[in-house]
Amino acid sequence: MSKVVLSDQERKDFFKKFIDVIKYTDEKDLLPDFFIDFLSQTELDSFIKRLEVFKRLYNGHSYARVNQELSVSPITASKVSRSLRDSSERFKSILEAISDTVPQQKVEQKVEKDDKRSSYL
Repeated sequence: MSKVVLSDQERKDFFKKFIDVIKYTDEKDLLPDFFIDFLSQTELDSFIKRLEVFKRLYNGHSYARVNQELSVSPITASKVSRSLRDSSERFKSILEAISDTVPQQKVEQKVEKDDKRSSYL
């Protein structure tokens, strides 16, 4: 992927299109397939691990505990903590909704053993 920086207008336009894709795929129950096919395994692992760091820090876990349990660097925990501190109330409400303290419904999906999706579903 090119390291050329997007213009502000490109960023807004591309982000809107990305959100539209997310809405469409979620509506059609295609969201897991979209992310698995769209992102590399490294990108997806980073994405889901970052979300877990957000959740744990939001739930009051210490940096040391997060670093140890998730094998993230202190710098990563610090950056996520700073992002959490500066995040909107809407983002925090999402973290509250997906918090481990809230019962979650588990969605079962049959996955072929050799399918790359089996690592995530």
